[in-house]
Amino acid sequence: MNYRHFTVLFLLLTSSWAQAVKPVDPARFEKDIQAFAAEDAAKTPPKDVTVFVGASNIRRWKSLPERFKNTPLLNRGFGGSQLSDVAFFADRCVIQYKPKQVYLNAGGNDLHAGKTPEEVLASFEEFVTKVRTALPKTAISFISIPPSPSRWSEVQQVKQANALIAASCEKHGVVFIDVFSLLLGADGQPRPELYVEDKLHFSEAGYDVITSAIRWQKAILAFAKKDADKAPPENPIVFTGSSSIVKWKSLEEDFPGLPVMNRGFGGSEVFDSFNYAHLTVIKYKPRQVVMYAGGNDINGGKTPQRVFADFKAFVAKVHAALPECRICYISNAPNPSRWKLIDKMIEASRLVEEYTKTDKRLQFINVYPHMLGADGKPKPDIFVSDQLHMNSKGYVIWKAVVGPYLK
Repeated sequence: MNYRHFTVLFLLLTSSWAQAVKPVDPARFEKDIQAFAAEDAAKTPPKDVTVFVGASNIRRWKSLPERFKNTPLLNRGFGGSQLSDVAFFADRCVIQYKPKQVYLNAGGNDLHAGKTPEEVLASFEEFVTKVRTALPKTAISFISIPPSPSRWSEVQQVKQANALIAASCEKHGVVFIDVFSLLLGADGQPRPELYVEDKLHFSEAGYDVITSAIRWQKAILAFAKKDADKAPPENPIVFTGSSSIVKWKSLEEDFPGLPVMNRGFGGSEVFDSFNYAHLTVIKYKPRQVVMYAGGNDINGGKTPQRVFADFKAFVAKVHAALPECRICYISNAPNPSRWKLIDKMIEASRLVEEYTKTDKRLQFINVYPHMLGADGKPKPDIFVSDQLHMNSKGYVIWKAVVGPYLK
């Protein structure tokens, strides 16, 4: 190839590359932004609102209000947008609402369009600067760029962009919510059931993962800090699950001589224990796991069958990594504040109990009858004022019932 031909080829290639990464005009989303304004005119946005903003995985999140029932929120995602577009329109889709909290998820479209991870970082920092300048007290969280089957060839750029943004978050006091690893299976590939047919956007199962990550990121980070401050025991007995585990403050005192660890996170559901099993259970290589969860699930509208399915998924995830680990499930407790749901609670426990009979590594710990009085109702003196959580008398009962099951 002579010099002239080489020069022509070089110009063609560089021209093609420049065209591929040429910045697109944010004005292409003007109609979307005007639609938000029309929505605001029709219904005044709430005060102290939480704003979800970003690309199509935010825009398509139709179950968002149902998943965060007690949180006033706005969905300001506009599909196909890049992080640079979100930064450009920050005034009109975020700042004007003076939100209490912002959740941002974007960046994948930027990379897909040919931008570098460094350019994505620049757009992220532009967004943070705009919001922080106008609203210094507003909390900002970045939901990491997810892996997707349809864009798996771009996974290295996604990892690089996430790493850069995570470092920037730490520097600027932004919460980085890492969903990347949660969306991968044991084979290191995106879990297909978490995506719809286009293999790009989340299914409701995918949104289960994102919801869990949003709710429990701080708790998981707190566990990591505990581990850094004090080395966990080797091959421990890990207690995990919801608030009745969290509030078991006398756990170590109740079982002296046993390497018990408390990794409960209050308000959590069985799915959350499954979702974070690798960080709350598996990483410690426990000899035994004791779980109490399911009541929040039923109270939140899930069926006993869903509770059972999530428990089986938890068991499968733990046993895939730790085949010899024993797993014990504490039955749903008869709480006065949730007595109207007791039939569903009992059914969920029954399904789990039957399942534990199929595997010698599983055990069912039935605390239910021990928490009832002679009248068949919950003992009134074993609960605190909320009639949901136990006082010290309740934990005395649990200590006596659970103790014989500990290895």
